[in-house]
Amino acid sequence: MSDSDEILRSAREAKIRIRQGYNLLPKPRSILNRARRAVKYALVGAGAVILTTFVWGMISPIGIAGVMLAFLAMLVAMGIGVAFSGERVVSAEKLREVDLKQLPQSTDRWLQAQRRALPAPAITLVNDIGRKLDTLGVQLQTLDEREPIAGELRRLIGDELPELVNGYNRVPPNLRRDGLNGMSPDKQLVDGLGVVDTELTRLSQQLASGDLNILATQGRYLELKYQGDSGS
Repeated sequence: MSDSDEILRSAREAKIRIRQGYNLLPKPRSILNRARRAVKYALVGAGAVILTTFVWGMISPIGIAGVMLAFLAMLVAMGIGVAFSGERVVSAEKLREVDLKQLPQSTDRWLQAQRRALPAPAITLVNDIGRKLDTLGVQLQTLDEREPIAGELRRLIGDELPELVNGYNRVPPNLRRDGLNGMSPDKQLVDGLGVVDTELTRLSQQLASGDLNILATQGRYLELKYQGDSGS
């Protein structure tokens, strides 16, 4: 192999390693959500201390020492608020019990917590599934849980998706790439995530089509009611 071929091969390998490392990083929206929660909890803690200090000052003068104590208490309260701002990850078993409206967000948090145990080719699909779960989180806010599609979604993201990932995680790491008898767990996981991704697209489109039909019906009703009256 010539020097130029060796340089090109090294460059390709470096590019792959960089891409894999990037994929393992938390999603930008996850970082932004955590930052928002941290600020919210910190402000709540600081506000509670400020209110307490104000009431205390109304009762009796607090002096310089009191002001310093209140400032330290505010810093402590903000630190505690940030510490408790993290999202709680529900276990795979508990996902079956989560309210349908909260299930996409809970499943996404659980799935993101599994990222480091997954092979690099699966991370792109995990990101795609996360985006679809975000969309479903909005769509499910008005969905009646008695609808058939609600049961489909609950089985898919509350049962089948976690079982797919947990099944992969139960395979010993040294067997995940090649497996046994020519069956690669890595490939099986990626293929399974691809099916989940496709099915989430279908279900989201099905929900959207129902909303579009309702909107069209309402628009037609308003058109007949008001424009019809004006033309008579």
